Amino acid sequence: MAKSIVTRVVLSIVLASFALGWRATASSPTGLVFPVNMTLADQTLYVSDQYTGVHVYDVADPAAPRAVTTIALEGHRGTAVKGDILYASEKDKLHVFRREGDAFTLVMTLEPEYDYDQGSGGVWNEGVNDSYYYACTCGSSSYAPMESAPTPSGGSSYATFAVIGDYLYRADYFALVVYDIAKADEPKEIKRTYVGSTIETIFPTEQYLFLGGTQGMSIYDRSDPAAPKRIGSVTHFRACDPVVVSGSVAYVTLRGGNACGDTRDVLLTVNIADPSHPFVAAEKDMTTPFGLVVREPFLYVSTGQNGYTLLDVTRPTAPAPLGTWADWPTKDFLWSNDVLYVLGFDDLRIYDVSDPKAPVLKGTIENDPS
Repeated sequence: MAKSIVTRVVLSIVLASFALGWRATASSPTGLVFPVNMTLADQTLYVSDQYTGVHVYDVADPAAPRAVTTIALEGHRGTAVKGDILYASEKDKLHVFRREGDAFTLVMTLEPEYDYDQGSGGVWNEGVNDSYYYACTCGSSSYAPMESAPTPSGGSSYATFAVIGDYLYRADYFALVVYDIAKADEPKEIKRTYVGSTIETIFPTEQYLFLGGTQGMSIYDRSDPAAPKRIGSVTHFRACDPVVVSGSVAYVTLRGGNACGDTRDVLLTVNIADPSHPFVAAEKDMTTPFGLVVREPFLYVSTGQNGYTLLDVTRPTAPAPLGTWADWPTKDFLWSNDVLYVLGFDDLRIYDVSDPKAPVLKGTIENDPS
């Protein structure tokens, strides 16, 4: 315990000299154990931890994040928000919560109409074949080759849910699930499409859904929002990690040395000008890449224990390094206006990125050090 406290103190001193700005810390009362992704809705940040559940924070002031509450869930993979309703997964279930102030009340729980163990076939967890935990993911950011969908909330690159109007979409292992949420607190499952391989994350636009999986990215046309149809895909060697898209380009990180398969560590540039015929346009070797987020001409890429890197993607097929911050292990990002939320392996940091090349640390969310 003493060693852990000393380590955090040393990191705080180093980061203080880097940040140049005042910052505050919000402790998580039950502790972040294995955080997997984030959802930002208005001024609330939802951090999903697959072992401990949903950790809710008020980030109205990024320099002073406030812990609101923790919703205890087991085998939790993600959240989505519509108005005062929070959707959250627990293993194969979908929980629906209503928010009133700082309180979240369970409204209902949806159970799937299939045998979970047979339906899932077991799930990969970065090296552990587990009955329900899930972490080997491919993701997508908040940018696409057309106008982003008018979603009330935004997810990080490991998102598993998306809300568009009266529909909730879910990446559920081998299936794309569609829920009717015209009545937000009474979702109804209306379609479950099995895609033939593991899918893990989802990113929406007005017309398309981009699904990330261990073997590639699939693109579904949602002209009929209740029944999306697959129109294109790009495959890669079996690997983990996210996909983000911006304009007519997708960036995919593939990390080897884990349960997802291959041993290569690369950043792929994928041409998606024609969503029905995407193709890999370039590859760049990276060191243990995890999540990523793009806002042209900048692309942040997590490099796990090696921190994170900023790339200039003015030329998408030739990403150029602009800076690296290696003082802290990272895994995912969420970028909103001039604020960058960076998810670590058991904590989270908030930066002012008015100048993306010089992030300024403003706030930290971490485990309760007591």
